[in-house]
Amino acid sequence: MSSRDKTRTVEPGRWRTLPEALRAMDDAQLATLLRLRPDLTYPLPRDLTDLSVRATTATSVGRAVDALDAWVRTVAEALAALPDPSAVGDVAALVGHPEAVGPAVQELRRRSLAWGLDTELHLVRAVREAFEPFPGGLASPSPRPLSREQIETALDACDPAARAVLDRLRWSPTGAVRNADRAVSAQTARSPVDQLLARGLLRPLDADTVVLPREVAWLLRGERFTREPVAPEPPVVTGPTRTPRLVDSAAAGAAFGLLHDVELAVDTLETVPHRLLRTGGVAARDVTALARRLGTDTAYATFVLECAASAGLAAPGGNLCLLPTADHDRWVAEDAPTRWQRLSRAWLTAPRWFSASAEPGTHALGPEADAASAPTVRRLLVELVVSLPAGTRPDLEQLTAALVWHRPRLARGPVEAGTLVDWTWHEASWLGLVALDAVSAFAPTVTAAGPLPAELAALFPEPVEQVIVQADLTAVAPGPLVHAVASELRLLAEQESRGGGGVYRFSDASLRRAFDAGWSAVEVHTWLAGHSATPVPQPLTYLVDDVGRRHGTIRVGGAAAYLRTDDDSEAAALLSHPDAGSLGLRPIAPGVLVASVEPAELVAFLHGMGQTPAVEDEGGRTMTPPPGQRAARPRSPDLPATAQPEEVAAALLAAERDHPRQQRRDPTVAETTTADTDSTLDRLRWATQDASPVWVGYVTADGTRAERELAPLDLSGGSVRAVDRANAQVVTIPLSRISFVGPERQGVAP
Repeated sequence: MSSRDKTRTVEPGRWRTLPEALRAMDDAQLATLLRLRPDLTYPLPRDLTDLSVRATTATSVGRAVDALDAWVRTVAEALAALPDPSAVGDVAALVGHPEAVGPAVQELRRRSLAWGLDTELHLVRAVREAFEPFPGGLASPSPRPLSREQIETALDACDPAARAVLDRLRWSPTGAVRNADRAVSAQTARSPVDQLLARGLLRPLDADTVVLPREVAWLLRGERFTREPVAPEPPVVTGPTRTPRLVDSAAAGAAFGLLHDVELAVDTLETVPHRLLRTGGVAARDVTALARRLGTDTAYATFVLECAASAGLAAPGGNLCLLPTADHDRWVAEDAPTRWQRLSRAWLTAPRWFSASAEPGTHALGPEADAASAPTVRRLLVELVVSLPAGTRPDLEQLTAALVWHRPRLARGPVEAGTLVDWTWHEASWLGLVALDAVSAFAPTVTAAGPLPAELAALFPEPVEQVIVQADLTAVAPGPLVHAVASELRLLAEQESRGGGGVYRFSDASLRRAFDAGWSAVEVHTWLAGHSATPVPQPLTYLVDDVGRRHGTIRVGGAAAYLRTDDDSEAAALLSHPDAGSLGLRPIAPGVLVASVEPAELVAFLHGMGQTPAVEDEGGRTMTPPPGQRAARPRSPDLPATAQPEEVAAALLAAERDHPRQQRRDPTVAETTTADTDSTLDRLRWATQDASPVWVGYVTADGTRAERELAPLDLSGGSVRAVDRANAQVVTIPLSRISFVGPERQGVAP
């Protein structure tokens, strides 16, 4: 009988190897595998053999095991503790809950971590190695195991000190002992370890190590596989509820407050230098200053900076300072719901723990907060809370327990799971996903595609363009201001309060800042008249005229620098100043002085004296500051967009079906292949025979999807060779990468 005939006689499900089990999958099963283990699709596997090799590597298996919940992980560890193959009944004898073992084993099969019938279960070698050396804390089965009666008799003969040694080894079966392999009898035993060795309750593993036999550990544990019971179902998360409408209104307020603060923080980056540290973080003093401007604490100010950077609104510039990006200029022009969605989705997918940047010894945007698992944990927590009724105030201890059940690896991570839940909960409250300690209707939208629902978008206040100017030189915004108006108002006045509205105060210094930026008194008056809902008070009019009259009476240019003024008394006062000598000031004509320092230093000196100079160029024209610098947005580290699991599965099965002899494919696979796969290959064959052009969709080497109009030349060797109708080039595309063939394109750009 040939090897091919032997393969035909294999009972379905009784596969000898994982590749055989993979080839027995249909399109839906293979797509499910690729969806559960997305790392298998990048780079794209050439065929099922390549997929099976990749699925058994230690790195890929490690990721898959880390993604298992506590129950499925326990079942996998129990399989690792049993001989290969084992039965579902053997696993149930170890972990209990026999009704839940079968579904857990099926989950391992779906992820290609195990294969075979319930009576002949095989565990992938890399999974077994992930739990070594002692899965479940149990030693390997003894070659000559003791009976229960023998163990109990030996235990009765040991003194309490020997029992204490056994208690220490119940869950970790090995211990270091000198000369462990020495001969010892019950009569010559002196130490507790000698008593145990003499009675077979310990065995020498090597010259310096003893091991607790499996049957002894099992009896001492009370026939338990785990130290703490593992439930097949996740812990229930409950809590009291609040009125959903009240929660959503408060959440909208928090969301809009964050938008305002991010805008104000990024605006501050443009005017106040935030030089980055050597490690890439922002200095603590700069974060403290930003917190004072926002009227909040450093933890929230750090979160605002992290949100801005993750959303691409701020980035390091060429001068090693944190600067706004061009994306920020586009972001502020969008409506509030769209801006909030960008921030919330950037938070969800950021590979960082934002709150870790606010811990002692760390810096905002520093490398200490990097964590590749952060997006997965955040998404899981969001999914857990959105499954609760609207307005629920979940118990955070129960939420932590549920998180640990879904991701047991977190219990052994560098940061405690409870701390991660607290961090995420506080950040969610700043974003508006949580309000009044209850889950808001904004939470489900962060993981959903598309715009914000209309009923939630309506909760954001409409921006206004006018303010109420008062006689005490303040302007009150009755609501959130349009970005352009808010930016101009922050130039003319100092913002004294934050929030949806705000209070702004006009002063000599703030108006001088506007004049330094190139504004004139006429332009200031025009702006106030156009944006004040009330008549402009006389005190403010007088202040604008006074500052405008004094501004520019002294002119500064480059000599290194020169200074000219129409007031001889001002020139005399400058020359008599004690610091005039250090600046190199000297007169060269009536009202004209020159200095040996740069114009910027001379301007700063005059500002310190209370003067309001204007800077001019060599032609005497007043200069205005250049546009603010913008940092280039950092390139995203994300992998290129890969094809959908269904497309990859169809392509792999198409290649497998086209070469059954080469791959020694079991004939049962033909029954599970979809009609779409059949039609794809048939269309290629027809197009090759008729030399007619067709549109071919395929996946490129970097995992992106593409389409071409091709005239096939031949179909052989697992590839199609064809002429590209767009450029007349001959291309060769592996069949395993082709997802569809049709008379029309599907809209994917090549």
